[in-house]
Amino acid sequence: MERRSAVVWSCLLGVGLTLALPPACPFNSSKADPRLPQLIGCVFLHRYNVTCRWEAGDTPTTDYTLQVHLMLALQSSFFHQAVRVLISSSVLLRPKKQHTFTCTTSDTSCTARLDGTSVNFCFCITITAHSHNQNITSHPRCQSGRTEVMLSPVTLKSSQSVNGRPRCLNLTWSYILSDFPLAGSEIKTGDLKSQIEFVAQGQFSAQVETVNVTNKSFLVCLFRPDTLYTVRLRHRYMGPESPWSPWSNACQGRTGEDAPSAAPAFWRRVKQTDKNGWRFISLLWKPLPRFLSNGRVLFFNVTCQTESAQVLTDYGSCKDLHHTNTSCSLLLPPGRWSCALTASNSAGTSPEARIWLRGASETEPPAPRQMTANPLDDSGLDVRWTAPVDWSTGGFVVDWFAVREKNGSILYWERLNSSCTALVITEGIKPMERYAVSVKALYGERGAGQNTTVHIYTRQGGT
Repeated sequence: MERRSAVVWSCLLGVGLTLALPPACPFNSSKADPRLPQLIGCVFLHRYNVTCRWEAGDTPTTDYTLQVHLMLALQSSFFHQAVRVLISSSVLLRPKKQHTFTCTTSDTSCTARLDGTSVNFCFCITITAHSHNQNITSHPRCQSGRTEVMLSPVTLKSSQSVNGRPRCLNLTWSYILSDFPLAGSEIKTGDLKSQIEFVAQGQFSAQVETVNVTNKSFLVCLFRPDTLYTVRLRHRYMGPESPWSPWSNACQGRTGEDAPSAAPAFWRRVKQTDKNGWRFISLLWKPLPRFLSNGRVLFFNVTCQTESAQVLTDYGSCKDLHHTNTSCSLLLPPGRWSCALTASNSAGTSPEARIWLRGASETEPPAPRQMTANPLDDSGLDVRWTAPVDWSTGGFVVDWFAVREKNGSILYWERLNSSCTALVITEGIKPMERYAVSVKALYGERGAGQNTTVHIYTRQGGT
């Protein structure tokens, strides 16, 4: 605000207020003065033109003339001396040079060419309303052209990831010096206001955010990791009187990877138990969605241990798990065990998902109640249940398979949080097929409870 006030005062000093401007209407003692045209605002295009809008006055008008008077800009070193001269002598300074750019219209807006004149100068703007018997000129408004300048669009040169900053992009931009009426020092001191528009790949609605730009290279940290963005940049000079520039060209950049932000959904299937209590276990998990993996998962890792931290030594097919794996199998000795799963990418490792398996002598917690399953159509089942009474659950697992494929071990499953007591299942569902659908409640370190199972056809074709 102080910088803008200094510019306005500098203009007024250089202009000498109304000096050399067209006169207002003459004094008429018999009538009230007519309301003059009122300037609404202007838009200056550096070295090109200025467009102004105004409200009509009271007098019927045939047309209007917009007059934009160029005043010689005072040097900043002369400013304080000029103030002293004004105060001591009460004499208005006369500009050494002036020029007027005009246009005439019957409308209430008009564009006058600036003929290559920089907006860094001061201008006084008036509107003259012409009628059949008189001309009425508005009071002048004097200001730097930059107050209402629309800056030219800049060039966005690059949008690059930042090492160790997966939510950031470093943007680099440039401009043509002759088209941009701001010095580099003014950009550094914050006279430039800026916004970016960005949209992630696969999305249609763009976001616009204000950013702080004090250099031709700047950091923006508004993004998701490992995501391709299309970005554009625009500026305006200082305050709201200056309109936003057109958007720059679009530039693409991908943010860096971050460690996965969530554990994979994890489950198990006990395939068989021998007479000594050894169990053949299948561990199952789902790939992390892109917004949680924060990059390309490279591998999974499984570890199993007892309550006393005894670690399993033979992991069967659960060793060296590739990013494409979604299951593995191993033998667990008798007793109480837990197994943990993590996913890793180039930036780090996810939180662990853990499941617990009880020993043979432990009592299973209760199963969900009032379970129902109903066919929706040929390829969907609606499953509902009620949580066990007087038990706190950590969630539920719904699993299902086609009965005739039981020996093929094609098991589908979904893990849900404790607030969910219904699920529409469509994965692996075919018409005229009989399915076994089970729901188990999860009880934290106590493991999964007893299961409730129903058999259901997608379309009633038998019993």
